[in-house]
Amino acid sequence: MTPLRGRDRELGLLTSALAAAHRGDGRLLAVTGGLGSGKTALLRRLPPLARHRGLRALTAGCAPQEQDFPFGVVGQLLDPLPGRGPLDLVPGPDRFAELLSFVTDFSADQPLLLLVDDLQWADPVSLRWLTQLAGRLPDSRAAVVVSLREGEPGADAPPVQACVERAATVVHLGPLPTAAVADMVADHLGRPGEPGEIAARRRASGGNPLFLAAALASRHPDEPAAGHATAVPESRPVALRERLAVALRSQPEPVRRLARALAVLDQEPDPVTDLELVGRLARLDTAAGEAAARSLRRLGLLADGDPPRFAHPAVREAAEESMTPAEYEHIHLRAARLLHHGGHPAERVAAHLLAVTSCHAGWTVEVLRSAATAARRRGALEEAARYLRRALLGTSPSGADRAALLLDLAASERDLDPQAALRHLSQAVLLLPTPAARAIAAARTPPSLLGSCPPPFIDTVAKAAADLGDPDTRTGVERQAALRLEARLRHVAVAGPGELDQCAERLRALGDTPPMGTAAERELATVLLHGATVTQRMTAAEVAFRADRLLQHEPAAPGHVHTALPLLCGVLAAAESLDAIGPWLTSAREHARRDGAPVPRAVVAAELAHVLLARGRQQEAKAHAEEALAHGMAEWATLSSMTALVRVAVQSRDTELARRLLGHRREAADHDHRPSPLQLLRACVATAGGDTATALEYVLDWGRSAERAEWRNPALFPWRTWAAGLYHRLGQTRRAHDLADEEHERAVAWGTPGAVGRAQRVRGAITEGERGVGLLRESAELLRRSVNAMEAARTELLLGRRLRASGRDTEAEERLRRARDLAVGCGVSWIADQACRELTDPAGSRRPAAVAALTRAERRVAGLAAHGVPNKLIAERLEVSSRAVEKHLTSAYRKLRVAGRSELAAFSPLLPGPADA
Repeated sequence: MTPLRGRDRELGLLTSALAAAHRGDGRLLAVTGGLGSGKTALLRRLPPLARHRGLRALTAGCAPQEQDFPFGVVGQLLDPLPGRGPLDLVPGPDRFAELLSFVTDFSADQPLLLLVDDLQWADPVSLRWLTQLAGRLPDSRAAVVVSLREGEPGADAPPVQACVERAATVVHLGPLPTAAVADMVADHLGRPGEPGEIAARRRASGGNPLFLAAALASRHPDEPAAGHATAVPESRPVALRERLAVALRSQPEPVRRLARALAVLDQEPDPVTDLELVGRLARLDTAAGEAAARSLRRLGLLADGDPPRFAHPAVREAAEESMTPAEYEHIHLRAARLLHHGGHPAERVAAHLLAVTSCHAGWTVEVLRSAATAARRRGALEEAARYLRRALLGTSPSGADRAALLLDLAASERDLDPQAALRHLSQAVLLLPTPAARAIAAARTPPSLLGSCPPPFIDTVAKAAADLGDPDTRTGVERQAALRLEARLRHVAVAGPGELDQCAERLRALGDTPPMGTAAERELATVLLHGATVTQRMTAAEVAFRADRLLQHEPAAPGHVHTALPLLCGVLAAAESLDAIGPWLTSAREHARRDGAPVPRAVVAAELAHVLLARGRQQEAKAHAEEALAHGMAEWATLSSMTALVRVAVQSRDTELARRLLGHRREAADHDHRPSPLQLLRACVATAGGDTATALEYVLDWGRSAERAEWRNPALFPWRTWAAGLYHRLGQTRRAHDLADEEHERAVAWGTPGAVGRAQRVRGAITEGERGVGLLRESAELLRRSVNAMEAARTELLLGRRLRASGRDTEAEERLRRARDLAVGCGVSWIADQACRELTDPAGSRRPAAVAALTRAERRVAGLAAHGVPNKLIAERLEVSSRAVEKHLTSAYRKLRVAGRSELAAFSPLLPGPADA
């Protein structure tokens, strides 16, 4: 039998009455309490105790549906006793006296315990009989124990109270003490609970045994207790709500109305539970509202204290379920009106309007818009979007008012679901009445998504731009809109690829220092720089100067992801001017993390991946690419806007990432003229599978598309070098040389050491003899000046192999060690591994590859630890927490397969020391 927790004192009072009855001193005792306080459980403990003391226990349970059966309760009590005749349905005084005498006479030979549960539902005849029996108990050997649920309508009826007043002792069951709660928690967990958990459980349940048991049953225990089943019965929460619903249905109408009103107003996260307001919502005056609250509190459904609140969430659920859909909408609408006219915050009002679909009053739209504004300010974008979607139900299907709502909705959705934001923005533009309004709205379209819009919308944007005309002829907001529209249309090259060739000319027309005082001017400059870069109509030096200047004017805010600014990463990466963009993006990333919106976090992660890849730090670039995908980038971004992730997959030879990106097929929806990266991803997978001919065809197909789109710059996608390498594998040397020479010529024209060095390496790789070695030496010299350490490592590896094959072992060893060290430094394990295999010391071949697998932060921490620097000083030196140091060290130990600092010291030659960190 389950232990009865926290009722020892009450049980002691009742068992004392059993002993007194056995001695001939009978009495009536009453047990009172609210719903779920444990009255029935307490009465169930008495029959075994009575039998132990020589008393015969007789029990009866009362029910509302049996109140019309005279002597119903008396019949349940006395039917088991021998020697009693049948009860009359219409009893008279003689029959009363006979039954009373029967009990006292029978108890003289056999002491009796009579138990009556839920006295408030007893039939009137039985109630009178029990009341009269109470007067005969003092000189008898019979005890009567009745239970009474407080707060029930029948509990205060005069016949019931007349019976209870005859009780010698009234035992009231209040909340369980803390020790009893702790025992129940321990019974469930199979171990003692934590003090904080016990206190929280007692607060949440109000010390009510029913609510506490339901809360414990709603979750699995942390550890299975010996001898206890771990499965949680699914019916417990439903059964609890049904029991509460029955209790509420038995209440008078005012009490039910108050419970429903409180259920509507007592909702997280910002409940409004002022009793006066709840009463007004329930249409009760002050006195009636207070009386109804007292009934609910006595019943155990309201917690003690003010403001009124339910004792358990299941009470609110039961009250809500007691309403029909029409009643539910009506009371929420009434609550919204009361809160609105009472001056409550718009979000409180809007929370109720979300439950209403039939009201289209003008004030509801304004409230919902105000609530959306407040939600956006505190970063609750999903809530803001919900308010605005509801507001759309209250507007006409056309007109400026609906357009304004759609624009607000798009602003709330752009950090959550850019494709949905784009749809709503497109709808708004088509509804606006004037060209200027349409142009200003269209200028809010994210450039990266404009190409996936339906052609009619792009035509509308182009027409809006044409209607505004030359930005220099406009002022104020219209001029900014005209600049933004020009940027967007040039970015998607609406009129065809020929527009890209005009970007450099347009940029030069703005002067050596184009105006960048406004966000619109910076957007246009970014798009023009990107166009000049991909078409290679400017040199890297010209582009880098303007791009760095532009970045100085742009704040590092997450909102830049909805403008043309993400294109700047590709421009600066191609120009190998990365000193400023890295810290700028790191700052933007911190802001995005604090805001929490997924779209800015995903785009900034992709931008960081692009920049890190340009530095040759492939492993870190892959980590940021995974972060972008984890924030859902593949769900809403077009493939053309995922260029950075494609570059990471292709250049790191990550076929798994390539396959994941191939599963994202939105390129068919794009209407701009940029080449799709799908072919490059397919080439990556084919190469890994050994299908060189197929891989070559994919690369050449992309190259043809790039040429048609006037994407000429080899610093962006060096497809000619990839194709040259594949031609060389297939033995088609002449074609390989033609492509490699063309790539080199274009790289020299662009002017970055990385692009020229990479092209030169390919030329050296496919050229035999000393001529090839010479080209590789030139490549190595060029790449020493490049920011891309991985490209330098690849050249050193290839050069070392060629030197080793020609018998020049000393220089070969030097080149291979340099390749190994560069690869370790930038985290490219496959280069480090191949370099080690070529070296004459195979014993340490696994060590550099393992070090290369460390992240940059792990290498810095592990390097200082390997050189004997204590954790505390490492944290101070790197300006991080001690916890972060321990985390990085633990990860480094795992990757290097060492047990601790003593074994880590063996890696010190390959790790940065105090002078490098």
